[in-house]
Amino acid sequence: MFYLGLSFLQLLEGLRTDTLNKIFELVTMLGEETLMILIVVTLWFAFDKGFAQRIAFLSCFSLGINSVVKNFTKVPRPFMTGKVTCVRPDTATGYSFPSGHTHNFATWSTIFALHVKKLWFAIFTAILIVLVGFSRMFLGAHYPGDVIVGGVLGVVIAIVGSIIYDKVENKRKLYIAAIIALTPFAVLFIFNADPLFGDFYKIYGMLIGLIVAIMFEEKYAPLTYDVCWWKKLIRIVIGVVIAYVFKEVVKKLGVSPIVQLSFVVDILRYIVLVFLIFGLCPVLFKKCKI
Repeated sequence: MFYLGLSFLQLLEGLRTDTLNKIFELVTMLGEETLMILIVVTLWFAFDKGFAQRIAFLSCFSLGINSVVKNFTKVPRPFMTGKVTCVRPDTATGYSFPSGHTHNFATWSTIFALHVKKLWFAIFTAILIVLVGFSRMFLGAHYPGDVIVGGVLGVVIAIVGSIIYDKVENKRKLYIAAIIALTPFAVLFIFNADPLFGDFYKIYGMLIGLIVAIMFEEKYAPLTYDVCWWKKLIRIVIGVVIAYVFKEVVKKLGVSPIVQLSFVVDILRYIVLVFLIFGLCPVLFKKCKI
């Protein structure tokens, strides 16, 4: 079924130019972690940590589900067939179905649309989701079925997840339930080790780190927003800089040649990364009175 889309991808490949490549590379970045980190950090440190936590938690859990599906279906990327090339293959990690970029953007942008509650914004969001999905095909990273399922799954999880998130008063129970739900898959994939399963463990680590950070921040350094605008700006700058510096450091850390051990290392790396940003940064802000 997936290989039927190769002819369409080959058609798109024939339309590529340097200019179009750059345009769709920018579009596809909407589905990467960079923009989401910027939005979450800005909301959490300067405006509304409750909404930021909703986006971060639901997006991480949603991507966890995406990785579970990927690891069960094990559909190779289209460029792995040798019949189509990929632009920026370094961002096309793991298996192909469903599209992680499309899924990720569909999840957090839908959560935003539900929050804004404006028809024009919902339409704008839908257009962007389609564009992100198309960019993944144009760049040779995914089949049409990958992006369709990724987009639909992201929207559905965002809507259902938001309803559940609103109904559950004790958010800690919801966070713990999410970890419990993904843990059996973490164990299963360890015993059926595949290097392409790595993304799941990074997401699993991020989710654990996020939950620990939320609980730590609430207990030891709960953020308030009764500070002037320039202090909020300093918070955002510090958070973004720490996020990107340590994100790059984490990427460059050595990975064990033993696949199972590399999975464990990935979990620990991303727990520390997320906790550093959202757990320890608020402590720093409190100490520095910003």
